[in-house]
Amino acid sequence: MTEVRDTDISSLLQRLRSGLHPGEDITIDTSRRQAAVALILRDHAGFAELLMIKRAANPNDFWSGHLALPGGRRQPEDTDLRMTAIRETREEVGVDLNDGGEILGRLDTVVPVSTRLPNITITPYVAVAPPGFHSSNPEADDISLQINHEVAVAFWVPIDFLKHNGRSTVVSHIIEGHEYEWPAYPSVHGPVWGLTERILTQFLSMLD
Repeated sequence: MTEVRDTDISSLLQRLRSGLHPGEDITIDTSRRQAAVALILRDHAGFAELLMIKRAANPNDFWSGHLALPGGRRQPEDTDLRMTAIRETREEVGVDLNDGGEILGRLDTVVPVSTRLPNITITPYVAVAPPGFHSSNPEADDISLQINHEVAVAFWVPIDFLKHNGRSTVVSHIIEGHEYEWPAYPSVHGPVWGLTERILTQFLSMLD
């Protein structure tokens, strides 16, 4: 998989600031459980990269082992879903968006289309990582991410890699005797599909 880099971080952030929904929170839908995720961007030698995770194996987690974005379910102490995204990011990967980071805004909320999935809404927030995660030197060592037990691995993906490779792979599963296929983005840790693929597709469409 060839890495192509042509989207500089400054132009990307400019487009995002004009296209994202404002950062204030949305109305809570009490008929569903709520969750929030964070699309965290960093400047790596002038180009934008996105933080992704692979969820740890857990028989109690419906999305066990999936490629995902940092995030999780809203807890009673969260005043809004923005705070959910910030708290979950800090807990899962050790990135404190309140310590020099910035929430740029949010994407449209997504909900599962299959009745087999949990009855939940997921609101994606786009953020810039705190200063320590940025580097002008492409050879510089990354700051270690402090992942917790919910995360198997966390890694940065160049935005241009996602743009140029697109949904170029397919995930297939047999459910009740029928084979189903879903489009997916490739990554070094496996395919990105399902709700996360939908969120990435929404995000990348803003950069066309």
